Amino acid sequence: MTFRAVIIAILLSIIAVAWMHQASLVQAPGLFWAPIYLLSVPPVPAVFCLILLVALVPVTMKLFGKALSKREMVFIYMVLVIAIPTVSWGVIECMLPSASTALYFATPDNNFAMLTEAMPRWFYPHDAEVVRTMYEGSSDGSVPWGAWIYPLAMWTIFMTLLFFTTLCALTMLRKQWVENERLRFPLLFVPMSIVEKAVPGSRAPFFRNPLVWIAIGLVFLHHCLNIAHEYNPAVMALTNRYHLGAIFTEYPWTVYRGLTIFNNPQVIGLAYFVPLDILFSGWFFHLSQSTLRLLSEMFGISAAPGFPHTLAQSAGAYTGMFLILLWVGRHEIAIIWRKALGGNTSIDDSAEPMSHRAALLGTIGGTAVIVIWVIAMGVYPAYAAAYFLMVIGFAVVSARIRAEAGIPTMWGYFGGHARILKYFVGSRDLIRQGDLRNISVLTTFEWLSEGYFAGQMGYQIENERLAEEVKLHPRIMPPVMMITFVLGCIFAYYLILGTQYKYGSTTIAGGTRMGGPAISTAYSHWQQASTMLDSEALPDLNQAIAMIAGAAFTILLVLARWRWLRIPLHPIGYVTCTGYGYALWGPFFVTWVVKAIVHRLGGARLYRQLMPFFLGLAFGDLLAGGISWIIMSIFGPEILAGYMVQFG
Repeated sequence: MTFRAVIIAILLSIIAVAWMHQASLVQAPGLFWAPIYLLSVPPVPAVFCLILLVALVPVTMKLFGKALSKREMVFIYMVLVIAIPTVSWGVIECMLPSASTALYFATPDNNFAMLTEAMPRWFYPHDAEVVRTMYEGSSDGSVPWGAWIYPLAMWTIFMTLLFFTTLCALTMLRKQWVENERLRFPLLFVPMSIVEKAVPGSRAPFFRNPLVWIAIGLVFLHHCLNIAHEYNPAVMALTNRYHLGAIFTEYPWTVYRGLTIFNNPQVIGLAYFVPLDILFSGWFFHLSQSTLRLLSEMFGISAAPGFPHTLAQSAGAYTGMFLILLWVGRHEIAIIWRKALGGNTSIDDSAEPMSHRAALLGTIGGTAVIVIWVIAMGVYPAYAAAYFLMVIGFAVVSARIRAEAGIPTMWGYFGGHARILKYFVGSRDLIRQGDLRNISVLTTFEWLSEGYFAGQMGYQIENERLAEEVKLHPRIMPPVMMITFVLGCIFAYYLILGTQYKYGSTTIAGGTRMGGPAISTAYSHWQQASTMLDSEALPDLNQAIAMIAGAAFTILLVLARWRWLRIPLHPIGYVTCTGYGYALWGPFFVTWVVKAIVHRLGGARLYRQLMPFFLGLAFGDLLAGGISWIIMSIFGPEILAGYMVQFG
């Protein structure tokens, strides 16, 4: 790591974070949720900056007397992928409204005022005028930083502690995943292809391979035709999604009416590197959810409302996969334990991103501090422990999905952890003796399960793998990522609050009186909490059973694969696509068919020869997304007739 690499990383991070913030404000007409689909994996600004560094090698050679090395460019990329998500949906954009929406929208018709009184003092500024002007805009556009310093400082400490805890947990599992299981980290093909002298599957550099440019050309043609179709529907185009469910109009086939095929070149391109069994399992398990409902209708089984309870199944699948990861990695965890607590000198941890002692104590200590902190806010110990064990455990599973399958999704589990607790204990127990602190505090933290925070942990383990790939000292990246995360949050506060007080939170990002997507999501969380106060429901046994069944089925899938190696069902496909499969099953199905044909006709040789083409599809989509955002930021979203290149 060189001084110039650090300076360039800081400068490009400022530009990239500002770019991402501006892009999130560009609202295409008719696409209310468009801002949450802007953050691709990897982030578009990070890819653009990496391309810029490669293109400006002659310039850097003249400026510094020596061109930037591959190691320096990859280091800059690793900083960018940590800094950029902080300003996006799922982190600061969701945290700020989650902590203040209940106060602003409190009316006599809801219980928001009561819930707000039960929240900790540091969650938000306790000046009603400060919160009101945040949502409606201040007269001069200035931000009352004095009122925000304490809440933002506390939130930064809390988020950084959680970020550090997950980093330690993933570091404990790094050797098991990288060296023992030899996971492929397919998403790293994108940055490494840009900086390497040869693209995977070819001896030519990435930008000199004709298959790459053919793929990029096809992607741009696809998006240009979609834009032309928006201007004139007579123009033939594939569009970015096809509502397949529109053909199912007769009962009982109406259970498939929600099916939509997303035409996402980036997902198709990167899915080429996903194993066939995961691709098959992804679309199979997603369609099986509707099929279960169909069978219950056909056989006259009286299914409970919400059957087959996909979100509860998804939570169970994540829980089961986390337990499996702990079991499979138990030997490495035991080694770390002996080194950390017993001081076993025969165990060498010098090549690890952090010492075994730091990783173990950071994981256990960080989790304990978080739970104790939340207990101090008034949450019952069992609920605080269960909630944040889910947050950390599900983040580990999200990182595993990225490491093993390379699925370019910004979402992990997004069903709400407080909702899971309600399934098992009921809202009556959460409000025991009129104590509202359980519901208030945990509802405020729901942005951790609905947004991008858990998915961001995939960048942690990927950065550790990248550091190993370019021979960067392993002990450098953990402190760099911690510092980058904190500085990214601070810059995000400056940008987001500045925009909110200038224009008003309820009007930006396509918002109406109820705000844009971030505020609408926070408002729905508080509505659910308000409903709990009114109903005081008992535990939902159907949902609880569905979650237990999801965990058991995931474990059974793992055991089946240990027993029968050729079984086509993979637990990663079930975990990923049970809750989030609506956007992935279509690209997975298309790529599964293509890969099956490639393997049948040309085997491994043809598969490798086509790698540059599919990398070009992913790269072209990222490139098209970045260019379209720049055009819309300058001329307005109407310039593309409301069409947006979406990710997610």
